Amino acid sequence: MPSYQLRDTATRQVLARDLADYPAAEAALDRLDDQLEQDLETNGEGAGRIRLRFNIEKVMDGVAEAVGHHVLLLGTDNQPDPLPAL
Repeated sequence: MPSYQLRDTATRQVLARDLADYPAAEAALDRLDDQLEQDLETNGEGAGRIRLRFNIEKVMDGVAEAVGHHVLLLGTDNQPDPLPAL
């Protein structure tokens, strides 16, 4: 039975492993995003924008295969959208 994991594409570091399925991997990405935003705010860092890239990998019999790619944009000082809502 496959499991899923998250990998930082820049460092190749596995950030979460043994996730049950693809939705669990996406939920782990959401938690990671929330935690990073909170850490920046706690440290008083106005990041502007930080772009992080992650792969969601399916692991079967010890072999990892990328099955999804996500980009997280972080920043505690994000400006509101200058375009009016439609």
